[in-house]
Amino acid sequence: MVDAKPRVLFNGDEIAARVREIAGEISAKYPDGGVLFIGILKGSFVFLADLVRAVGRPCHIDFVRISSYGSDTASSGKLDILMDVHIPVRDRHVILVDDIVDTGLTVSQYRERILQMGPRSVEIAALIDKTGRREKHVSLDYCGFRIEGGFVVGYGLDWDERYRYLNSVCLLEGE
Repeated sequence: MVDAKPRVLFNGDEIAARVREIAGEISAKYPDGGVLFIGILKGSFVFLADLVRAVGRPCHIDFVRISSYGSDTASSGKLDILMDVHIPVRDRHVILVDDIVDTGLTVSQYRERILQMGPRSVEIAALIDKTGRREKHVSLDYCGFRIEGGFVVGYGLDWDERYRYLNSVCLLEGE
């Protein structure tokens, strides 16, 4: 992908509008706040920041860093937790926030781990639901956009640590 060129799929205004809609759903469901948002690093950080600001309710935020890819571009299917949550989840409403659900392996396995910690509820929010390579069924409670395939970058999503800074979600073309 050395000569790859990003082509805008969802621009900054479209993303901001969709984030506000998702935040409205969360605010309506949890009017008193108190939700624990757990961002799956690194890709979720931009989406999570915009989402919690748009929710506009008291909440807690924690992060987990998970690797299921190693140095490959395809998931190994094995969850390697590099950094786990620090805030207790027992009896809390938890929303796992991810940048993209692709194979579904990472978020489904980590959801199972969180469920073992005794939360009141666990929901999943993802900016992108990429359905074409799904290996594990994942039911998203909050979804920004659905796509079938393609390699996407921007708005926190990267290719080899590049393109995270873009305010749009772009398809990387010209591999």
